Amino acid sequence: MKFRTLAAGLGISALSATALLVVPGSSATASQQQAAAVQTGPNRIAQRYLDQKPAWRMCGDPELKTSCAKIVVPRDWSDQARHVDIQLAISKAGGPAKGRAGRVVFGNPGGPGGAGLGMAPYLASQKALTKDHLAIGFDPRGTGDSANVTCQGAPGFTMDARDRDPWNLDLIAEASQLTLPYCEGQSRGLLPFVNTVQTVQDMDLIRQLLGYDKIDYVGYSAGTWLGAYYQTYYPTHVGRFVLDSNTDFTGPWLNTFIAQPQAFERRFREDFAPWAAKYDAQLKLGDSPRLVIRTYERLRAALKKEPAVEEFMDGSVKISYDQNTLDNIVTGDLYTKVDFHSLAIDLAFLRGLSEAQSKSGARAAQRKVDELPLARQQELVQRATRRTVGITPFGRPFADDAENATFTAVTCNDTEWPQGREYGEVLSARLGPRYPLLGWSMSENPCAFWDRPNLDLRIPTGKGLPTTLMVQSVHDPATNFSLAAAAHSRYAGSRLVTITGEGDHGIYGGVNKCADKIVNTFLATGKAPARDTTCAGEGIPAPSSGGTDPNDDDAVNARAPLTRIAGFTKAVSGYLR
Repeated sequence: MKFRTLAAGLGISALSATALLVVPGSSATASQQQAAAVQTGPNRIAQRYLDQKPAWRMCGDPELKTSCAKIVVPRDWSDQARHVDIQLAISKAGGPAKGRAGRVVFGNPGGPGGAGLGMAPYLASQKALTKDHLAIGFDPRGTGDSANVTCQGAPGFTMDARDRDPWNLDLIAEASQLTLPYCEGQSRGLLPFVNTVQTVQDMDLIRQLLGYDKIDYVGYSAGTWLGAYYQTYYPTHVGRFVLDSNTDFTGPWLNTFIAQPQAFERRFREDFAPWAAKYDAQLKLGDSPRLVIRTYERLRAALKKEPAVEEFMDGSVKISYDQNTLDNIVTGDLYTKVDFHSLAIDLAFLRGLSEAQSKSGARAAQRKVDELPLARQQELVQRATRRTVGITPFGRPFADDAENATFTAVTCNDTEWPQGREYGEVLSARLGPRYPLLGWSMSENPCAFWDRPNLDLRIPTGKGLPTTLMVQSVHDPATNFSLAAAAHSRYAGSRLVTITGEGDHGIYGGVNKCADKIVNTFLATGKAPARDTTCAGEGIPAPSSGGTDPNDDDAVNARAPLTRIAGFTKAVSGYLR
């Protein structure tokens, strides 16, 4: 019924949507059958897990004042007697100089699958949390320094999703279908147990080992999904919860992903294109939004016809710039407005590269790369291979395979998806013409061919919970504003802080002073707005006069929370291996 209602809203008839929805039958692998009992969680914790004493040690530079440890958790919380255990990496920072912190705040950066050790130093750096909060981060099962899953070697979506030739659609379907065998074959039986119900039980074990009755929480992006489910499964241990850049955690994952094409297209056409046109004298992409979009479309067509394959850093790295590489760069830079300048510079560079190759051949294009300073070449490599922050669209892989594999496992395991290729192809054909940046790629989806464990997650309702504070920008590309509005309308006791004139994905921690004040007051005192409220956006900054790397500018860094969190995570990871 969820799929029927949702599909009808997209212009697909209820009859056709029902016909396309085929839920997997009763046949299941042994590992899936083992995972079936998870549906009734949470489960009573065996004493051997509660008897652990985390061995904390400093991780990262001393100035971060962060400690990390590993704990043991069961691979399957519903079958602890089998003694098949995995390890989780956790971090802590902040708290008073002497004595015990009065409260504890957990954090999650989203993904799902984002490594989260950096959440501890990040939250500890927030003024509202410095007085009486111990900040906790963790790498969820499947990713980071915790037990990993992997889909290494699985075929990627290298074809052009806009190409509707039957042979191309066959390739997309085959790539989607082959993902599961690679993930399952290399993840040592862990894959079915990388899901939200298992992860919230991991979180509650951490809470008990720390000795706190309640936790406060800050979750971004897919971290809103995780936070809502923790509240649902452990309502008596819920403190002050902030959900920032929201999924529709009251429905299936399908809701969140089919809302992305419209949101990314809106961000591109209504935020980036007008901004680039306004500064055309400097950026030279077109003096109207229509011409900026035409620049992108013409470049995309040129790179599809003749990809530019270039060597960087004295030949140590080779990058193939085709239409998919271009789309990945564009979508990746729409998450935060501080990346708009870098996107504009990259579009101009790729246009010049493509034109040089078209007119004078591959050697001419390579000379344009060789003439770049080494720092600029390194930047281009990083930007072409980086992972995005927050919920990535399907078909847009992370650079880190464990994070990508965890993303796939959680989204495919948690809730049902229409099975087979037909639903995705119909969706692609309908959304592609309206939202070409991402709409055509809706058929690039491993979940359509996934042997899902027999899970039946409890639907979050918010009933009986303390106030939940939700924060959302109106032009968020990765989590459409409609998702926050839908979840808020169904989540009892929630308050929604809407940021108008803003499209960043991840707000709390530097993007908007008004929103920060509301969130800080809530986390420090528990006082939430009496009703839903609105904050005005602070605008998109003009192109910087300095370097193109956002990390070179402390002021820019302070305004991109998820980028800062990723930086903290990189700084404190790897010390427990």
